[in-house]
This record gives sequence, structure tokens and C-alpha cells, in this order.
Amino acid sequence: MHNRPIARSLPLLALLPLVGACANGGKQDTPQSEVKIAASHHLFGFRSLPGFGTFPVTPDVVVTDRGVLNLFDDSTYTITRPSGTSSADRYALAKNGDFSVYVTGGGREPSVVFRGGYSLNDNLSNLFFTDRVSTPSSQSIGLYYGTKVTPGQIELEGAWHVLSLHTIFGETLLSPDNVGRAASGAVSIAAGNAGEARGISGTGTQGTASVTFGGTIQNVLQSGTGDGTCNLTLNYQLTGQIADSRVMYAVATNNHVMALDADETDGEAGMVFMVRKFDAPTTPVDPVRTTGTFLVGGHTLFVNPTNCGSDAFVGTVTLGSGGAFRLDAVGNNGQDFSYIGTYTLSSDGGMSIAISGTNETWFGAIDRDYNTFTFVDGFLETRSNNQPELNLGLGVRVKAN
Repeated sequence: MHNRPIARSLPLLALLPLVGACANGGKQDTPQSEVKIAASHHLFGFRSLPGFGTFPVTPDVVVTDRGVLNLFDDSTYTITRPSGTSSADRYALAKNGDFSVYVTGGGREPSVVFRGGYSLNDNLSNLFFTDRVSTPSSQSIGLYYGTKVTPGQIELEGAWHVLSLHTIFGETLLSPDNVGRAASGAVSIAAGNAGEARGISGTGTQGTASVTFGGTIQNVLQSGTGDGTCNLTLNYQLTGQIADSRVMYAVATNNHVMALDADETDGEAGMVFMVRKFDAPTTPVDPVRTTGTFLVGGHTLFVNPTNCGSDAFVGTVTLGSGGAFRLDAVGNNGQDFSYIGTYTLSSDGGMSIAISGTNETWFGAIDRDYNTFTFVDGFLETRSNNQPELNLGLGVRVKAN
């Protein structure tokens, strides 16, 4: 993020499926797990090439994926996708929530590790891990995210924060807005019966422009029960323009909606997070419980149309008791970077994050269990290297010893 050099575009040789041979760091030793989990998790993946090549951006720079991550109490995992279930490999989960997914190599591909985080502070089991290295067979990098499969019905009615990041395809006007768009705002989901499609309405910002949100979300039920799976259509409408309707795969818990826009044929693809607001003023956010350290992973879009591309990062965010904010992370090129600043917490759990040095303002949200933190950088900054960027991140609170 902070003054990171962008990788140049390389020819696309092959795109492997979810948790394929591309990965992070080239470790050769099989990890050992301190904590063993037996549960299945909804999982989404969004990756893109480090360099997008010539403008306009084409859909083949993006790889989306979805499946179910099955963790077993012998420290092994499988991935079940629409195409089938993978062979078993190993994972490692540390007592603080540091999560590593081991991928056995083959041929010219090394055995490697995807680093991330797993929430051990609640039973939601939100998780993420990152692919931060391009290999000859799988050059894309990005973020995987998900939550535990939990049987039942999800009541979606209420007020939510929304954060999103999309890669844009096929636009010919040379503009950063035609490479990537980040948005944030507030939406309300209407009341309804279990399993019914609920209306979505709200407002926010996309860059410097105001956006009106619309659409529907439906908790998918079979015989009166579900597993968190939702149908989501989210509309983005700028003033004076036709609404851009984006159909997504989604899963929901009581406090979160995680979604993947995998339709690369309608002009964009990306990720959306929704976080249920605190019920202020009746039960406002507690600033003391907000503070702490979070394991964080995220995706970056470099949006200079003449030098566009992407990055993935993993690290920590610290929210200090005096409103201090700090992000320490590493991107795909192995370069450590940091952002420092201050955050202002709203009573509904949203926060405005002022970044020092680059004079950016980001938006963040803490969930009502205080264990998951999301943020979006939708600020198009001016940099000496002419490489403005947008970012979306997801974090889980570090588990105390």
C-alpha cells in the first residue's frame, strides 16, 4: 500500500482453482496446528493479476472462486467446490488466531502457505487468508474470506454498514474510476417473512461521488432452514445515471454479510462486506471494547489506467485507546509497509480513519461482537509515483493468551 511498487504485467499461462499452487512465501515445512477445528466454512476467493497490462481492463485479469472449506480435527482440510472436493492437505491454527493453509506443490510448483487469520474469540469463526505470490502456473494474487456454516435462519432486517471494492472492465475513458471503484455507506434491509427477498435501500459514497444503494437480499431456505447462504443483488446509482445492478453470491450471519460479485460479463467484479450497525442510542458501541489488535488481510487495486494492477496484503491493525490507528502489513513483493493515523468512532460502530502523510480518509466498521473489523480505502490520493490505489480489508481480533 504505502508507496509499494506495482508488478508489471506478465502473460497469463494458467489460472488454478481455489487454493491452487499459487501462494504466499514458498515455505517448505508442513505447518503444525496448535488449535484443531472440526467445522465447514463458506469460502469466497477474489484474485487478480499483479499487472493488468494495457487499458481498458479485460475480465481475464480477474479470477473469482467459491466453495466450502472443511477443517478437520486432525489438522487437515479439503475444499468442496461445485466441481468436486479437493484432496486433503494441512492447515495450522495458532492460539492467537494466526491461520495458515498449507498447499502441497508438484512438478515445478513449490509447497507453499497461505497466511491469514481465524476468529477464536466467538463462534462465528470468520476467517481470511491471502495469496500473495505469482507463480508461472498461477499468477493472480488476492484475498479469500468466509465464515462458518451454521444451520438455521438469519434475520436480515435492520441497519447495516456496507463496504465494497470492484475491478471495472471495458471502459475506454482514461480514468482511475474505470480501473477500480471502492464504495462505503449505510443501508437498511426491510422486514419480511423468513426466506423472502428483502428490499435494500441506502446512501453512501463512491470516491468523491454520492451513491444511492438499492436491491434485494434473500436468506435461502430449504424446508424452513438454511446455512447462511443468501441471494444478493446490490444496486449502485450515481446522481443522474442508470443504476448499476450487481448480482452476487453471499452468506450471512447475524452480524455480517460477505459477498462475491463473480459476474465478469456485466462490467465489473469484486467483493462486498456488510456489517450490522449497533443499535444506537439504545445500545451504542463501547469504545473500550473496540480497541485491540486484529489480524488483517486485504486486496489492493492500483488504478492509474496507464499502469494498473493489484496487490494482496497480510498483517495487523491496531486500534488504540486514544483513537490511534496503525496498519502494519506486507504485500506480494515482500516489502513491509505501515500506515498510521487516527480514527473517530461513531455510536453505530462505523469509523472515519484519517491517515497521516497521504491525508487520506478511510471508512471502517467494528461488528457487534467486537471481533471482526472491516475497512475500505476509497480515497483517490495523489502520489509522487503517480500510483493511486484503493483497498479493502478484513480483520479478526487476536486471541489473547
